[in-house]
Amino acid sequence: MRRFLTIATFIGAAALVAVPQTVTAAGGPTVAVLDFSTKGLSSDWYGQWEPGVALSDLLTDQIVNLGKFNVLDRKNLDATLNEHHLGASGEVDQTTAITAGRLIGARYLISGNILQLAQTGRSGGGGGSYLPGVFGAVAGSVRTDKTTLKVAVRVVDAKTGQIVQSFTDEISQSATSLSGGGFAGYVGGGYSNQQFLSSSMGHLVNDEAGRIAAKLDPDKFSSAPAGPILTGHVLQAEGTDIILNIGSGKGVQVGMFFDVLRVKQVKDPDSGRMLTINQHVGTIQVTSVSADTSEAKLMSGKALARDTVQSQQ
Repeated sequence: MRRFLTIATFIGAAALVAVPQTVTAAGGPTVAVLDFSTKGLSSDWYGQWEPGVALSDLLTDQIVNLGKFNVLDRKNLDATLNEHHLGASGEVDQTTAITAGRLIGARYLISGNILQLAQTGRSGGGGGSYLPGVFGAVAGSVRTDKTTLKVAVRVVDAKTGQIVQSFTDEISQSATSLSGGGFAGYVGGGYSNQQFLSSSMGHLVNDEAGRIAAKLDPDKFSSAPAGPILTGHVLQAEGTDIILNIGSGKGVQVGMFFDVLRVKQVKDPDSGRMLTINQHVGTIQVTSVSADTSEAKLMSGKALARDTVQSQQ
């Protein structure tokens, strides 16, 4: 079962992460489709399968077919996030977006919630009792079900944690069956296989995935600002616990990564002058923010009081 929507912690050094491969390289924004949450669904009449995973798999295929985006392979996506013990609990928040985007190499994360997956209409199933013999038995078993799928979609900029596009979409379809229900909820293998796509439920989910893909606007993605480079200093460093002298008043947000830089003097052998360079010595991630200060965790390298910090882009 694949779940990785909300990340509680980032474990391990990000520098060691292997970036997932892309499915297609269209020259557009690099995107990753995360599992859609099913937190709001009140029943599981549709069977033992994962609607959020199915929608995400089929949406990835639909986006690839558009040719407007660089799309990350969801199989490699799972492996990378699972390797770092990333939990799942529903929606993508700001911290999740920044951390996940950095881990998997995606600039934009596409996710959302399945708000409704319900049988919203039914007809037939009882008329056969008025017909004689086998005709009545067959007619009595025929039933048409109408099922509605409603989804809320969000596109998050993994550099800033900001939502750059959001919308809802709803689709309804009817299916007729002789076995008492038109929408089967079981599937063997992956959700992109022909067995699922040929089913009534597969048609419904795949059609919705196509509608979502058509609404994604790469122009909105590309126009989203990456955010200014922020600089400050380390006030205190105790083990992996770091305190910075900049906070929300300067634009610092939970989840942001900073490079730790140390000023070093080097003599130029040609001119004899002393040159100043900023040597990268470590990486930190912000865990909490107040107006004038921030707390962070050391992710790799070192950090000492008075070191300079600069936000990563």
